[in-house]
Amino acid sequence: MVGICYSIKKNRIESGLTVGFTMDTDGTLVMNEHEPRHALYVRALDCATQDGSWGRLSFEAEYPENMTCYVYVRALNESMFYRAGKLTKIDDFLCDKEESPTIKREFFERVDAKRHINHKDVLLYEQRGRYLYFVIEFVGEGSGYLRNIKVDRRGDNFMQTFPEVYRERNSFFHRYLSIFSSIYIDFQQDIEQLPKLLDVNTCPVQLLITYGKWLGIDLDCDIQDEKILRELVREAYSLNRMKGTKKAIRTIAKIMLGEEVLLLEHNIMEDYLAGKERMDIVKLYGSSIYDVVMLVEHPVSELVKSQLMYLIDQFKPLRSRIHIVHLKSDGMLDSHSYLDMNARVFEVENGGLDENQIMDGVVTLT
Repeated sequence: MVGICYSIKKNRIESGLTVGFTMDTDGTLVMNEHEPRHALYVRALDCATQDGSWGRLSFEAEYPENMTCYVYVRALNESMFYRAGKLTKIDDFLCDKEESPTIKREFFERVDAKRHINHKDVLLYEQRGRYLYFVIEFVGEGSGYLRNIKVDRRGDNFMQTFPEVYRERNSFFHRYLSIFSSIYIDFQQDIEQLPKLLDVNTCPVQLLITYGKWLGIDLDCDIQDEKILRELVREAYSLNRMKGTKKAIRTIAKIMLGEEVLLLEHNIMEDYLAGKERMDIVKLYGSSIYDVVMLVEHPVSELVKSQLMYLIDQFKPLRSRIHIVHLKSDGMLDSHSYLDMNARVFEVENGGLDENQIMDGVVTLT
């Protein structure tokens, strides 16, 4: 038999029926705390073989002690049944939110479904049929979750290594070996996930800080944006190659702020200005040759500013001091200001003239 493993992920859950659950973006079902009942009805798994055999149903769940978990499982060769003289699809019946849970439980009782209580790992060796129907139900109030639901058709990996006389399905020896087989399968699945854990694009967010440290960048500054964290780890190698340069600072700022910044160095600006103008630049560009001003077009919150400086301090030139200046996109003139003939307003806005005001011959309205 082919060892097919079905993973019940977000798309299959959405095609079924959930009661008393809220689904996260990763497909985890979170229990609504004040609901008395939580249930997941999954549309039938089709093995495309009459009297097909099934191996194991497993899932991860956490729920309080006063809550009871019921798992109803039945394999059938039929996908439809007669109800009130009308041919009805079993999937449509089980996933119909208008049907009462009592009637659905009665259906499973009439088809001799197996009921498992407070089990997260269920052997399906007794089940024979093309379609596998199952329901996971939690009764009782409280918080918890349900995730990582899997159905394995093989159920064991070791029976085929023994002589034919020992391969009786659902025998004591078969069920005993399944204990070790289940452990082996779980280990194998964890090993298969290792490439995803080591990939910057797919690894959990919690690992990004660790990977950053491996690559020589400390990201432990409470950055909440997952996209920014992944981009910083991707660029960590390049940033280390250009540490101590303006390019490194610009790259970090672009990742953090999403825009290009302008870096002005005091010692360079001083060469372009002389006399009285040189004294004026001290207020903006600092008084030391080690002062560098970063001009940012949009305002930056204090949290983002502290995170940006935390990262820049790891890559800036030795002894340099970075100052961030925010450039506002608009301004306001007071009542005694005027625009010279070479002034220009970049953004078109509606305006009005006060009473008794005139426009001279060089003003053009468009």
